[in-house]
Amino acid sequence: MFWINNINIILIILLEFFMNTFQKIIYNILNIENNIFSYNYNQEDNIKGIYKFFYNSLINTNNPNKLYKNKIIFFNETINNFYFSKRIEERNEFINYFNKIQKIYHILNRFCYNYKIKKSKIVVDNDLQLNNISINDKNIICIYHSGARYLFKIEDLLKIIYTSLTNTYLFFTEPIPIKNPYNNIPFGKSILYFIYFNIIQNFKIGFIRNSQLDLFLKFVECNFNMTKFVNYYEYILRELSIKNYLVNTKKTTLRIEIDEMINIFNSKQRTKNKIIIHEEFPDDILIKIMKPYLHLYFEYKYSLVPILKVECRNKLYKKLNEFKKFNPIFGRKKIIMKNIFVKNKIKRVISHTEFISNHKKFNVYDNDNFMNNHLSYKYSEDNYTNYIDTNIDNTEIETNINQNNSVNTQSNLLVTGLNRAVGIYIQFVDNQNNDLEIYESSINENENNEEEKNNDDEEENNDEEENNDEEENNDEEENNEEEGDDSDNEESQELNYEIYNYEENNDEYYLEFEDEDSIS
Repeated sequence: MFWINNINIILIILLEFFMNTFQKIIYNILNIENNIFSYNYNQEDNIKGIYKFFYNSLINTNNPNKLYKNKIIFFNETINNFYFSKRIEERNEFINYFNKIQKIYHILNRFCYNYKIKKSKIVVDNDLQLNNISINDKNIICIYHSGARYLFKIEDLLKIIYTSLTNTYLFFTEPIPIKNPYNNIPFGKSILYFIYFNIIQNFKIGFIRNSQLDLFLKFVECNFNMTKFVNYYEYILRELSIKNYLVNTKKTTLRIEIDEMINIFNSKQRTKNKIIIHEEFPDDILIKIMKPYLHLYFEYKYSLVPILKVECRNKLYKKLNEFKKFNPIFGRKKIIMKNIFVKNKIKRVISHTEFISNHKKFNVYDNDNFMNNHLSYKYSEDNYTNYIDTNIDNTEIETNINQNNSVNTQSNLLVTGLNRAVGIYIQFVDNQNNDLEIYESSINENENNEEEKNNDDEEENNDEEENNDEEENNDEEENNEEEGDDSDNEESQELNYEIYNYEENNDEYYLEFEDEDSIS
């Protein structure tokens, strides 16, 4: 007896030492010490032994570090097991014990968290631009992280999140963990949820960029699961990476990209339609003018949305053609001359040089359709037909179009098969009707042939009588023609007396008509 009691005391001491907070709460609420299998079991205990049995299995987990993860799994498996599934009252009582344990556990956690915050110091009280900020200012978040407090502006935090999620290498998405910039330690998921709820409840979002807030909200929808976020929204991350590349890339690199874009455009253009830019043209002016065109070029080249690739390609070539037509000599170097006196003589020398930079504005808005374009979607085939040049390889576009049309071809095959079957049936019915008509027509033809023979005999007799009459008429006409020839010869002799005489008078020619009397 003495050794048994000592062993129980030793086990209790070890459990108190190794158990965490959640285990201790279970141990005290359910009175696990009063074990139904122990020698000193108190039968006056109101808690049934079945509850102690199940919760005891949760306390005796081999790895206490995984207790929180196993807690939810334990609850779901227990309420759906063979015992509680048939005993609804006991199942509800088990759930009530679990809720009571959870409530006490979260109260203690909140108390400890508030205590740590009050005892901790504010390590950073400046924003990322080194401006002094206070915890009582508007749009300020105080984050407790790694035993210290940090003050952040909400726009600075969203910018950090945006930069981490849109991190790329050569336009390939490679997001990195969202870290505290002051200690380079990643924020926990609880801190990310803390940021989200503070943004929703306490802050005005009018001054925040829509792209940054929208990306963060999409990350929240994925429960801050990085893999799920990339799989769902990689096409959006690609579009944002293109915009970031245009903003953050060096000028020399952008100048090389612009030259490459123009060379591709000029590769199969006529000489008069090529865009020629002088090597000494200022980079600042050229990049400012060509950035919208370069954005379309990158969208066509790297976008993950097929229809957007085609639309950007067509729009790029249309815009570059309009750009060239507006000022064909854009980018040329112009030399300005001036006159100077040298030894009493005028001499023309170079005054200075200029670069021709007049250009057409890129954004030309359609004001006529602006107030109505929100009412309906207008499908246009121009994305696939207009401005299709051979300057860039079309294989990617053709493959995307073929993939989109493959579904349509399969449905068309089914429709054509049905149409053919219906057509064959209609032909079969028509053939039967035609056979009946041919049989009836053959009978009618025999009757008509006999009538036609009788009619032909009567027509032959009539033709013979008409021929005799025509021969008599022809003889009379020949006699009349001989009498007419004699009168024509007399008229031709009178016409021979008319002559035309041309006379020259002051370099002008005129026609004079002479009568018969003057000739005689």
